[in-house]
Amino acid sequence: MPASSRHLARALACWLLLAIIAILAGALRETFLRPALGEVWAHRLGTVLVSILFLLVIERFVTRLAPPASPAELWVIGALWLVLTVVFEFVFGHFAMGHSWEALVSAYDPRTGQLWWLVLLTLLLAPPLLGRAHAREAGHTPIERHIEFISEEQAASALDWLADLFRDREVRYAAAGGLAARAWGATRPLVDLDFYVHGEDLDRVEADLSPYVVQPLTELANEYWDLSLIRLEYAGVPLELSVGEGARYREAKTGTWHDACPDFDDCPERELLGTHIRVMNREALLEYKRRVDRAVDRADVAMIERSATRS
Repeated sequence: MPASSRHLARALACWLLLAIIAILAGALRETFLRPALGEVWAHRLGTVLVSILFLLVIERFVTRLAPPASPAELWVIGALWLVLTVVFEFVFGHFAMGHSWEALVSAYDPRTGQLWWLVLLTLLLAPPLLGRAHAREAGHTPIERHIEFISEEQAASALDWLADLFRDREVRYAAAGGLAARAWGATRPLVDLDFYVHGEDLDRVEADLSPYVVQPLTELANEYWDLSLIRLEYAGVPLELSVGEGARYREAKTGTWHDACPDFDDCPERELLGTHIRVMNREALLEYKRRVDRAVDRADVAMIERSATRS
C-alpha cells in the first residue's frame, strides 16, 4: 500500500478515536460541568479540555507515522478531519441528539461566546504544525522529508541477508550511522543502511556482493567524511559499506578530523528488526554524532540518551 494510502487509513482511524473522545467528553460535560457551571461556561471549559485531549492524540498520531507524512499530506489530513467533524456534528447533533439546525449553527459563531471553533482549528492546524515540530526534532529538513524511507520489512530483509553473509565469511564489521542509532534507541526512519567493514575482509565477500553493487569502491571526500565506500542495493534497500581503515570524519565546531574506524573487537552484538548484528559501541557512536553535529545527529543523540534514561 502506498505511503499516502496508509497515512489516510490511519488518519481515518484516528479521527474515529477523536470522535469517540468528543462524544464521551460531551456526556461528561452535560453530567458534571453543566449543573455546576451553567451551560455557557460548561461548554467553554469542555471545549478547551477536548482541544487539549485532541492535541495529545494528534501528537501521538503524527510522531508514529512511518514513513513520516509530508507537510502537504498533513494539511490534507487536517482538512479531512475538519470536514468530517463538521458533517458529523450536524448529522449526529440533529438526528441523534435532537438539536435544531439553528442551535448547531450558533455553536460556530464566536459572537455567541462559544468556543467550538477552537476544536476545529485544532483539527486543521495540529497535524501540520506538530508534524513540522517532530521533523525538526528528528533532524529532517523539509527536503529530507520527501526522501523515500525504507520500510521496516525491507530493512529487516536486507539486514538478515548481510548479517548472514558477514557471519558466514567471518567479516569484521559494525553497523554505523542511523542504523546503529536505531540499535541504541533512536526511532527515526531509515534512508539507507550504513556499515564499516574491515578492509582486509572485503575480498572474502566480493563475489557475493557483486550482483548488488551500484557503485564500486569509491573515494568520498566532503565536509563531513573522508573515506572509501561501496554502494549496494538489495531488494530496493540502499546499503553503504565504508572501509574502516583510513576513514575520517570532521568535527563541526573545531574543523578537526578524527579517525572514524570503529574498534571492531569492541562492537557489541545487538538485535535489530529481528536480526543480530554488530553495531558501533554506544559511547563511540555518541562521540561521533556529537562531533559531526548535524541536526539529524543531535536528534539521534537526544533519542539515544532518552532511551537509556527510560531503561
